[in-house]
This record gives sequence, C-alpha cells and structure tokens, in this order.
Amino acid sequence: KKRFKNSSSGGGSGGGNNIALQEGGMYESGCAINCLANICTPYLAETLLEDIYSMMNSSKPYLRKKSVLVLYSVFRKFPRALRLTFDRLKDKLKDEDAGVQNAAVNVICELARKNPSNYLSLLPHLFDLLQNS
Repeated sequence: KKRFKNSSSGGGSGGGNNIALQEGGMYESGCAINCLANICTPYLAETLLEDIYSMMNSSKPYLRKKSVLVLYSVFRKFPRALRLTFDRLKDKLKDEDAGVQNAAVNVICELARKNPSNYLSLLPHLFDLLQNS
C-alpha cells in the first residue's frame, strides 16, 4: 500500500511517523491531502495518484471533495494523470454532494482556462448542473 510519509525517517529520534492518506481520521486525511496540494512534486503526484484516485470514491463527502481538489495540483506536476483520472473526475459532476460537484467544476474550469476545446464534451453536464442546482 502506498503511503504519504513524512521526512522523519532519516535518522534522529522519533522513529519515522507515517501518515497514510487513507488511514486515520477523516480530518487527518484531509490535512494530508491539503499538504500534498502545497508540496506536490512530479514524483509525489505519480506515486500518490492511485491513493487519490481511490479516495475519490470515499464514503465521506469531505474526502471526496479534498481528493478532487488536489487533482489540479497533481495535473500540473504530472500531466499524464489527467488522462488516467478524467472519467472519474467527470463522474464527480454527478455526485450526490454539492461540495464534491463544486470541487469538480472548479478543477474543470481551471483546466479549461488553458485549453477550453478539450472540455466542450462536458458542456451538457455543466449545463445540467446549472439548470438543476
């Protein structure tokens, strides 16, 4: 299982505390995801993409929202991730939680600022959100 590890494993006292993205409390996982958005590197983005992808289907809306939001940082550092996760990101436009839908719209709008023609296929979904929200 891939884990998000802190850097205390290199010698010293304290013996390496590991923070797993999917273990622990909901808010601890949310903080780890938020941290990832701020310190994301290409290596971290590629390594943790599988965990983020699975958290997009969490039973907790808070974690689904956080995992969708971190995708923008991941896409900026590891562009191939967009192709790997786009279908699930599109599915989050139909999520039962409005916060998750909002996060998905936010990520898609940020991506569309660079190349709008890639996201024209999402217009019916976005229009449906505007009409039914």
